Amino acid sequence: MSPRPLMFFGTTNLDLCFNVERIPTPGESLMGSLKRNAGGKGANQAVAAARLGLRPSFYTRLGDDDAGRSLLQALREAGVRLDAIAVCPGEISGSALVLVGDDGSNMIVIDPGANANVTPSMVEKAAEFIERDAIVVAEMGMPVVALNHLFAMKSVKGFDLIFNPAPVRAGLSAAAWRSVDFVTPNQTEAFELTGVEVHDFDSAAHAAGKLLDLGPRAALITLGAQGAYYADASASFALRAFPVKVVDTTAAGDAFNGAFAASLAHRLPIREAIKKALAVAALCVTRRGAQSSMPSGWAVDEFLNSQTILELE
Repeated sequence: MSPRPLMFFGTTNLDLCFNVERIPTPGESLMGSLKRNAGGKGANQAVAAARLGLRPSFYTRLGDDDAGRSLLQALREAGVRLDAIAVCPGEISGSALVLVGDDGSNMIVIDPGANANVTPSMVEKAAEFIERDAIVVAEMGMPVVALNHLFAMKSVKGFDLIFNPAPVRAGLSAAAWRSVDFVTPNQTEAFELTGVEVHDFDSAAHAAGKLLDLGPRAALITLGAQGAYYADASASFALRAFPVKVVDTTAAGDAFNGAFAASLAHRLPIREAIKKALAVAALCVTRRGAQSSMPSGWAVDEFLNSQTILELE
């Protein structure tokens, strides 16, 4: 059976990545090394899915500048479909300053650039590329008014919706929340959305209940090195993460979300989809960079064949 169509809506940035011994304290100067990488949450997620053998569509907004051309080429080389992408004369592409410590921790500051100019009419035009029976993935880097419009089209277009609420912002309507099939926050985002501090699977279960009260059909909370917690109206379970040596956590959440969406597109059951997403995230954090750290489907399969994972009811 062929995979379901997959389309991502989100941001694309040029990442200016400084590798430093540790994250500096306020007022402190440190020496580091600089690399320029393709990034942005939506772009990272689309690339993660493409590396797993799919040809996802992607809507993003780029400036007609050197950065935009470089970012577009990176998406093309990864196998992402570019038909829906808007390249806008006179605008500056998004960028991000990323500090990565030797322990893998990071600190990120983003200038959204052209990403901030997405309007509901632009999203509606891009939605022409959503195919029948598609899975759509959206993150919260785009303007919330545009997300509300995208989510409102779900009943007409008939897609399943994965929503990665990062970075958390106010303004998503109650109707939009009810259109979400899977909401996928990390621990910090779950706290910002529910007021529940998530530090283990028990607190994740509490937060997941609060998330379901907002309207989504299912909640999937990532807990970094601990794993992930899933809950819907009839089932809940936790899966522990795969232990690996962490080098850079910058795009771990994007790797997880892109792989989860790709796994559902490949028609895997929920548990297997989450397990594969955890494997992709684990491999991602063993490498530096964002899109450059996304593993191939072959590498993920080899990794899974050599690992075990614990499931907690």
